[in-house]
Amino acid sequence: MSRRKQLSKLVASSLILVTLALFVLIGRKQSLFAHKQQGPFPSVSTVKPAYLSANEFGAIISQSKDCIAHATVEHIMLNVPKTVNSDEKIVRYGRLVRYPNAKATILICHGFMTDKFDVAFLRNMFPQGKFNFMTFDFRAHGENCEGQRCTFGRDECLDVTVAAQFIRHHTELSDKPVLVYAFSMGAVASIEAQAKNPKLFDAMILDCPFDSTENIIKKSLESLQFTFFGYDFSIPACSLLQKYIFHPYVQAMIKGVLKAVSNLDTKNIDVRMYPVSPVKSIPDVHVPCFFIHCKNDEKITVDAVKNIYESAGTDYKVLWLTNGRRHFDSYFYNPERYVKEIRGFIDKAVNGTLDQEKVARIIEDPDELLVQI
Repeated sequence: MSRRKQLSKLVASSLILVTLALFVLIGRKQSLFAHKQQGPFPSVSTVKPAYLSANEFGAIISQSKDCIAHATVEHIMLNVPKTVNSDEKIVRYGRLVRYPNAKATILICHGFMTDKFDVAFLRNMFPQGKFNFMTFDFRAHGENCEGQRCTFGRDECLDVTVAAQFIRHHTELSDKPVLVYAFSMGAVASIEAQAKNPKLFDAMILDCPFDSTENIIKKSLESLQFTFFGYDFSIPACSLLQKYIFHPYVQAMIKGVLKAVSNLDTKNIDVRMYPVSPVKSIPDVHVPCFFIHCKNDEKITVDAVKNIYESAGTDYKVLWLTNGRRHFDSYFYNPERYVKEIRGFIDKAVNGTLDQEKVARIIEDPDELLVQI
């Protein structure tokens, strides 16, 4: 390489490093400014309104029997710890749809940048009246999210735990099995919650969980390249960034890069990533698990989900690898098959037959469908 080209590459690398340093400095100032503006997390009001009923995990704010035929719809308030080992509480809201003769209750846990209303359509996967359903907003999502922070599963597991415990202590539901259907960040939070509370759920459906926050960021950083002066560059000091990946100032820069290059747009959601590793927690999960993942998922690798599946401590576990086109696309790619597989799993779980089986099976769809849908 000529000295001129060497000089050009040296200048380009220096400029990129300076740009990254500016990202960190700007992120530090924005973080300090946001802290001053937002103040502390909102706590539960000391003035308690009149609730229809309440337990230690939350309360029923209002109730309607006109929204859905033959169902009672309840507006739920959940009292969730602000962080692990915190006495402070934050408020999250949910919707509970219950039927008089339902066999079980399914807690639906949404993913990043969605909310309880976005995932309400998932209730249509199940026969009306056969199951109760509860959806709720993770912290920093949906209603009442000002001043809250998304942690990609670390603190969200508290949200899952309180929601499930609210169902367990509901006067009309306490004698029924509780199952969870969760995807992406919701699946991660559910794994973390069940690992810490073995009796939380009776069975789990987990669509596209990631194995660790560290691997998600690492995969994104390693794939980043810049073109400058006609030359391709990998991100400078990538190994150094990975070493300090959870430092708040480094994350301020990383989130900007991921937004620009990896389509991880956090919009107005305050995000702070912490070390979360479902692959290390899943050995403590001993209830039947049905894992689902798209082979073409651009965010989470097949190997990552296989590692979670293989590490699961349950005697009954099935992993279905679909031809979905992107992250959480299995339902949209083939809804008929998706509904059939999930209904089959849930029916067996409610009937108690899964507890009597020892199964470890991977189902993989062929790369090309023989019959076009």
